[in-house]
Amino acid sequence: MAVNGVALATGGAGVVLLWSALVNQKITTVLQDVISGKKPAPGPETAAPSDTPSTASGGSGGGSAAAAPSNPTGNVALGKTMAASRGWTGAQWNALYALWQRESEWSNTAENAQSGAYGIAQALGHGPTNQYPAGPANPPTSSAAAQIEWGLGYIASKFGNPVNALAHENQFGWY
Repeated sequence: MAVNGVALATGGAGVVLLWSALVNQKITTVLQDVISGKKPAPGPETAAPSDTPSTASGGSGGGSAAAAPSNPTGNVALGKTMAASRGWTGAQWNALYALWQRESEWSNTAENAQSGAYGIAQALGHGPTNQYPAGPANPPTSSAAAQIEWGLGYIASKFGNPVNALAHENQFGWY
């Protein structure tokens, strides 16, 4: 049986797509790794146990929470550093990661069309009273640092810590 180039390319694209989903990486990152000859990141079955959060299910997203990455980048890396400065490491970090992954996928420009919640922590009331401590009231600030700082303060004042905030999210679908 002869294999043509289209079938081979389609199969290869399917493998890259599947692998990027399994290792929770962008397709472009996986493609860059393949093209540059880097060894692929380990899949979920080989992830280090310390990277796995306590199982979180329910909430608006349902299902199990994604494991916090051991070497995060961008907004997640900033969030990990800022959470650690509050002593929120280990299970607390994993809960925070899962919570904000579910809420905004750590996007500092995510906006809920129904509620108007904005940013990484999905803050409400970002208009004239601007909950975020930095940036203009209108439009809402897209500063990841300001959003994370506000979100950490909100969680601390309302729930005490990320584990409690995630438990509330799981039970009621919001935090």
